Amino acid sequence: MTWHTHAPAGYECPFCDLASGEFRFASNLCEPGDLIYSDDLVMAFIASHGFEPNPGHVLVTPRDHYELLYELPDDVAGRIMTVTRDMAIAIKRAWNPDGVSTRQHNEPAGSQHVWHYHQHVLPRWHDDGFYFTPKRPVVDPAIRARKAAELRDAL
Repeated sequence: MTWHTHAPAGYECPFCDLASGEFRFASNLCEPGDLIYSDDLVMAFIASHGFEPNPGHVLVTPRDHYELLYELPDDVAGRIMTVTRDMAIAIKRAWNPDGVSTRQHNEPAGSQHVWHYHQHVLPRWHDDGFYFTPKRPVVDPAIRARKAAELRDAL
């Protein structure tokens, strides 16, 4: 299946620019010193934007350009997960946070802002205020079962 791109015409992908090592795009906020890890499938680097009060988190991206989670080949998706785990362990060892969160966004409605797949790996501290949304009420088990069946069918 082919997915619709959300990148504007003439999009200068900052992560492809970083992967190339050429840094051709003036709009790219990535710097060579941001790079933590790179192999033939993925790279991990410090994000140019942070989340207060503890800035500094990691992005794990494919080297090749895939905009969305839906497009990732299995080998790339698996490698992203392995490197995400490795980055979480590195964050625990280096910064000693109380925990680590990962998150990933797809399409504008999913809060994606860079049109190249990327997985956030974030250090977390008790009471850091990172999520301000209150917990939602428990969803009825019948609704959950229906939704699970819908997803099983879709697989």
